[in-house]
Amino acid sequence: MRIDAVVVAVLSAIFSAAAVGFTAPAALEVTTPSDAVRVGDQVPVRIAARGGEELMWGELEVAVDAAGQWAIIDGPREVAGARPPVWELVLAPMAVGEIELPELSAGVRGADGETDEVEAMNLPSVQVVSVLPAEEEAQPAPLRGPLGVSGFPWEWVLPLALPVLCAAAALAWWGRRRRGREAAPGAAVLAPFDELVALLDRLEGRVGREPAEAICDRLAGGLRHYLERTTSEPAQEMTSFELRVLAREQEWPEAVQRGIRAVTNVADRVRFGRLPAADGELRHAIEAGRDAARFLEEHLAVEDEEAAQLEAVG
Repeated sequence: MRIDAVVVAVLSAIFSAAAVGFTAPAALEVTTPSDAVRVGDQVPVRIAARGGEELMWGELEVAVDAAGQWAIIDGPREVAGARPPVWELVLAPMAVGEIELPELSAGVRGADGETDEVEAMNLPSVQVVSVLPAEEEAQPAPLRGPLGVSGFPWEWVLPLALPVLCAAAALAWWGRRRRGREAAPGAAVLAPFDELVALLDRLEGRVGREPAEAICDRLAGGLRHYLERTTSEPAQEMTSFELRVLAREQEWPEAVQRGIRAVTNVADRVRFGRLPAADGELRHAIEAGRDAARFLEEHLAVEDEEAAQLEAVG
C-alpha cells in the first residue's frame, strides 16, 4: 500500500513537470489584410495574445511617431471578453512601398509579481501603392467652394459686391441730382426756360387725365430743376421753405416769389397732405410756375445787362 502511494506521487510529479514544460510562451500574433492599399487608406490590424495563460496582460503599446511611416487612426481597443486578450487597431500608411508594421508590445505580470514585456515578432508587411496614376502626370482635383461650385467661388461674389453696387448707385443718383438732367448724346439741349415751358405745356394737357399727385410731382420737380440750372443753386435738394428763403435772399421780384409760393403750396398740399386738388387749381399752379420763370428771366437779363455796362465802364 505504501509502495502504491509512492508510485502515484512520482507519476504526479512527472506529469506536473511535463505540463509546465509544455506551457506555450507568451507571444503576440498580428494579422493584417493581404491586399495592397494606397497611401492614407485605413488598414485594420488584429493583435491576439498567445500562451502565458497564467499571466496578467497590460495595455498594447504601438511605436508610432509623427514623422514615421504609419499613423494611428483608431485604437488600440481591447476586444471585450477575449482571454487571452485581443486588440483591434486601425493604421494608415504615410509612404509607398512594402512597409512593415510598427513595433507592437504589451506588458505582462506573472503570478510571482514579476513584470516583463512581450514584443510582436515577425511583423507582417503591407504593400502600399501611390494615389497618383501610374506613368501619368496627376491632375489636381478642381477646387470646390463651400457650396460645391467648382473653380472660382462665385457664391461669395454677390454678398461682397452688393454693398459696393449700392454705394455706386447712390453716388450716381447723387451726381445726377447735383448736375441735373443731361440731354441724350446728339440731342439738342434746350435752354432752362424753354425746357420748363415745354414741361408745363405737357402737364397742362394732362390735367384731368392723370392723378393730381403725379402732376404735382413733375411740376415741383420741374420748377426746382429750372431754378438750379438758371442760378446754379442746389434747388433740387431744397425744401419749399428753403426755396422761398432763397428767393428773398436773392431779391427776386415779388412776382417770382409769388409764383414759387403758389406752386409749392399746391404741390405740398397734394403730395404730403394727401388733399385733393381741382383741375382749376392745378392749371393755376402751372400758370404760376410759367409766370415765375418768365419774370425771373427778365430780372436776370436786366442784371446781366447792368453787369456788362459796369464792366465796360470799368
